[in-house]
Amino acid sequence: MEKYDIKLYDMKRNSEIEGVVFADEGESSDDIILKTEVESIVITAKSNGYLSAYQIIRDELLKNGFGLKCNGSLINAIQSAMMSYTPKIYLVQIGKQALLKDIVNIWDYCDINCFPDTKEQNQYSEKWWGSLKSKI
Repeated sequence: MEKYDIKLYDMKRNSEIEGVVFADEGESSDDIILKTEVESIVITAKSNGYLSAYQIIRDELLKNGFGLKCNGSLINAIQSAMMSYTPKIYLVQIGKQALLKDIVNIWDYCDINCFPDTKEQNQYSEKWWGSLKSKI
């Protein structure tokens, strides 16, 4: 079980707060299981991939007025199939192939004030893939 210290943005109070996410990264099941508690709200996510479990946690936090200030919350966060059991993601740019230098930890702090949800992140991902196909 891994423990990640995180920062959240409380949208109601316009302030940052501390948080913790516990991650079962395949120790007890084939799935990634994430769990956090913010102001008595307990959120648990289970998925076969790390980014998709992160997205469940992130979207539930957004519904409750909290934004995760982590790399995984950026609109351009993408995870390859080979990374799906790790907290590593790519931060990609339209028209550019993902490179090793673009790999970051999903939980690392990111000073952001815009919090897209999974739908917006997936739309960006599709746009990015399309931008690569047009170069072939």
